[in-house]
Amino acid sequence: MNKWLMVLLAPFLISCSSTSDNPEFISATERGVTVTLLNPDDFSDIEAGNMGTQPDFEQSVANKLAEALADHIEGKNITIEIKFTDIDLAGETRFNFQEIRVLDDLYIPRMSFEYVIKDATGEVVTEDTANIKEMGYLTRTLFGSKANEMIGYDKRLLVEYFDKVLNDHS
Repeated sequence: MNKWLMVLLAPFLISCSSTSDNPEFISATERGVTVTLLNPDDFSDIEAGNMGTQPDFEQSVANKLAEALADHIEGKNITIEIKFTDIDLAGETRFNFQEIRVLDDLYIPRMSFEYVIKDATGEVVTEDTANIKEMGYLTRTLFGSKANEMIGYDKRLLVEYFDKVLNDHS
């Protein structure tokens, strides 16, 4: 009896399984900065946890990274295009009556990406690939409103990296 029940229910269960088409990339553009997440399903850790649906969270991450970098380069007459191939957000998602992101020294922020920086005329100033991380991210605490921002440590890591890149090319 159980075998027949499974045979009858198998097509129904397969059709109900999660087969949503996840996007191959997610993009966000903000004032001269374009951030693209390439195959975010393959990223090390970009889990939404209790922060809404996974696609919405991934779009929010792209938006927040683009906005943070756009704020930083404002007035510099450049554009930056970044294509992320991996992101491991600061902390780890854990279940504790709800999924939450727990910040811990073991779970450092890491990012892998390629980028192109262009001047106001569209000429390439520099392009490169990067693998960045911040081992002691919790020793440099975020203060004020930044302490409550989503992905605050990750935004700081990206902005500080491009600060160094831009200083090297000025």
